[in-house]
Amino acid sequence: MNIRYLFSSPEGDIALQPEELSRPFLIAPATPHPSLLLKDYFESIRAFVLGKHAGAFISVLEQCFKKKIDLSDIREISIRSEKHGVLYHLASIEIQTNGRHIKLSVSTAVSEKTAAWLRKECDILNFLNRSFSPSFLPRVYFSGEINRRARDNTQQKLFMCLSEWFEDFHEWHLSVDKADNRQKVCIWDQQHGNRYASPEEAFEIFRQASKILTLYYDTATFHHIYPWHHAAGDFVVRTVHGNIEVKLTTARNYASVLSSLHEITANPGIAIIYFLLNMSIRMRLDKLDGVGKTLWAGSFAAEAAVKGFFDALRIMEAGGRYRLGKVGDLHALLKSFDVKELETLFHPLICSYQHENPADLAVIKENLKTHVQEQHRSLHTGFPDEPGEGLAGR
Repeated sequence: MNIRYLFSSPEGDIALQPEELSRPFLIAPATPHPSLLLKDYFESIRAFVLGKHAGAFISVLEQCFKKKIDLSDIREISIRSEKHGVLYHLASIEIQTNGRHIKLSVSTAVSEKTAAWLRKECDILNFLNRSFSPSFLPRVYFSGEINRRARDNTQQKLFMCLSEWFEDFHEWHLSVDKADNRQKVCIWDQQHGNRYASPEEAFEIFRQASKILTLYYDTATFHHIYPWHHAAGDFVVRTVHGNIEVKLTTARNYASVLSSLHEITANPGIAIIYFLLNMSIRMRLDKLDGVGKTLWAGSFAAEAAVKGFFDALRIMEAGGRYRLGKVGDLHALLKSFDVKELETLFHPLICSYQHENPADLAVIKENLKTHVQEQHRSLHTGFPDEPGEGLAGR
């Protein structure tokens, strides 16, 4: 069995040499781990799937390939460092057998605090995947700890989770096209090259993202997936025969919507309105190319958020999950608000953002008046009549 350690890059895979593996493992772009080397990170992933949890790993491969698999059937494993997040680190693991291959995901937490977050995230993903079908979230296969003796001779615990990798799905971010100096959605396709989405594709990405979040909203408990952020690459996209398909890569929390506004949102009808308002703002926030200054998506995002929201509600209504009367009545209520009334509804949200990202808050305040006008207009420009395919609670 051949095992390769790689870095993912826009130019293709970078094979790591022994001298590179002897460098400190970075827990942030400029922050080395005090005792772990890059080699420790890769070899811990190897030990996770081929050592302590080899039996569970083989069971996963058998599920995916739908046939009996033995370790000797594996010709090559490529462990690829994909991304270093704020809380943990993401790698892909690509397994080649005779004539077939599959790609899986390994998330790694290197501290007790981040391990607690990753455990919670795995539990939430398992709960949502059991509770809703079909799923727009990755399947979690198994998780566990790996002990690694570091260069200072201390025992370091790494918590890892093996989950589904969304094949051919790509991260995307707001960017500025130097050809015309206009803001666009850039799809990070590392197989065929990055490209700018057309206006229709960009609208569809935002519509589907809004639809997915709404489909996971529970009208009885007000629970929903939050926080999420485009800058974190939480939504990914692929194009199949010209059609856009969006998935959500994680769910960090699933709790009552806007708990800081509990007194205001105690009424189920009011709670779902605030869910929409909050989502409509969050949907427009990203960072330039994923890492730069905070950007505000164009006016199409306001309409896409409203469209995705009502697309989902009609699906929920058809499946008996809406439970708040008729979706048409909610739409009529929202349409009845004039611009000033709608702006007043947004004010408690701004207060709730005070303790969150200051850069986001400044951009929200700068664009709020225009956003309210665009939101008001979007509520009057159409309403889906027929539900399509979507999520059903079990």
